[in-house]
Amino acid sequence: MRRILLLAMPLAMAVTGCSIDQSRLGNFVNQTVQPGMPMEQALVRMQAEGFYCNAGSGADAVIACTRTYTRLVQKNCVERVDLVRSATSAKTLGAIDVLEVKCPK
Repeated sequence: MRRILLLAMPLAMAVTGCSIDQSRLGNFVNQTVQPGMPMEQALVRMQAEGFYCNAGSGADAVIACTRTYTRLVQKNCVERVDLVRSATSAKTLGAIDVLEVKCPK
């Protein structure tokens, strides 16, 4: 019975239009990539998790990553994460900035 409830919870949240849990997104991203890792590896990991990362010219200090969060009833939301290059090495991830999830009203 508990298994059925756990499986039904994401569907119920999508149908009722529950908002995105910002802290859960932050925890997920911080478990996926960490400051100090090679930027190339961070981009591969984010893309493997469904994020589209705009690497630009490669010299940009910030790389914007986005992922669409699909909802059944309401319009989709966009999860946004900025990967900031290290000040000492452009090939290293210096910081992660998890931005507010944007959902149309």
